[in-house]
Amino acid sequence: MKYPEIIIKIDQKLDQDLAWKFYSNPEIGGCNFWEERALKHHKKLLKIGLVKDKKDFLNKYILDFYRINAVEISEAKREIAQNLNEKKEGFFLTVDKIFKKYTWPKNSFIGYLSIFDFCPRFLDSGEFQVFIYDNKNLQLFTIFHEMLHFIFYDFVQKKFSKDFERMDTEKGKLWDLAEVFNAVIQDTDDFIKLHGKIKNIGYPDHKNLILKGKDLWENNPDLNSWIIKMANL
Repeated sequence: MKYPEIIIKIDQKLDQDLAWKFYSNPEIGGCNFWEERALKHHKKLLKIGLVKDKKDFLNKYILDFYRINAVEISEAKREIAQNLNEKKEGFFLTVDKIFKKYTWPKNSFIGYLSIFDFCPRFLDSGEFQVFIYDNKNLQLFTIFHEMLHFIFYDFVQKKFSKDFERMDTEKGKLWDLAEVFNAVIQDTDDFIKLHGKIKNIGYPDHKNLILKGKDLWENNPDLNSWIIKMANL
């Protein structure tokens, strides 16, 4: 079976656009992304509340950061691509087992390095971000997390089109289901072998659903059955 490519790239402009988006809308799933995933790593951005043109201030900070750390960022790109290359076959084989060799929705996906720990994904384009300063295991976790989203959303919206085809993928029931699925699956032995044991997987608001999802998967690791039962919860 032919698997899609996962390409690692750098895009400073994307970082600027998304940083402004998360600054303007910081709360997601019980987390404050701006405080926890931007200010935590970039203390100089605390000054943004004091300046008149906040967007210009943010854009200049990111531009300067990329310029000053160009060599470091380039080396990080090389290392992440190498680490991914070592693990991707195992990832695709594991996904084949879960999804029963369901066809991937695209032939290639792009992961952009980011100086922020936001790590969004874009279903239509097959693109996502990876935090450049995470350790190796967390970077692999993020890449596989977003890749699982791409195949899970496609699978659910096609196989269960009556229930999910027109649902919002960014909030609500389908978004909840996708995030809980990842939290459950990425804490199984197969995924722990790929990226290690990751603590505190999932959003705080999904804690109870994740526990229920784990119980269901452990009792019957069948994707179709799991989706139906979790959707009813």
